[in-house]
Amino acid sequence: MRAVKSFGNLGWVQRLALVVRRIERGRGRYRWLLVVPAVLVLVLTARVVSTDPVGYGVPFWPFANGSDRVEHRVMDEVTTTARALRHLEAVPSALAAEGVEVLEARVGVGNMWMRVRLHVPDGTRCREVFVLGDTGVQVNSRRVDC
Repeated sequence: MRAVKSFGNLGWVQRLALVVRRIERGRGRYRWLLVVPAVLVLVLTARVVSTDPVGYGVPFWPFANGSDRVEHRVMDEVTTTARALRHLEAVPSALAAEGVEVLEARVGVGNMWMRVRLHVPDGTRCREVFVLGDTGVQVNSRRVDC
């Protein structure tokens, strides 16, 4: 007896099966090892920057509030005044004329250190300002307690 190779008009009958692709968990399983540390670094960076947004140069939301923006405007005036004057000895008196309270100032050779008090909407803040005048004028500052 011979085996029938075809049945009616179907010709060769093929076996079709539903194929479900398996999800490879190897790639996605360890994705959190990259995502979680990246998120933690971003959160830590945001917390550090929000302690002194003016000093880090990011006086905008979400790091800075209204007082930080006022403090940034005053520090821009300090920078402009320091760059406009030829002699660093004249900077504290020029700042006092603009309404910035200079608590202490020390002038060295090519540099100057000042401690200034700023009046902002939240109260008063103090900053240490370093003016380096050897090659152009660079102004750096940090927030300190009054």
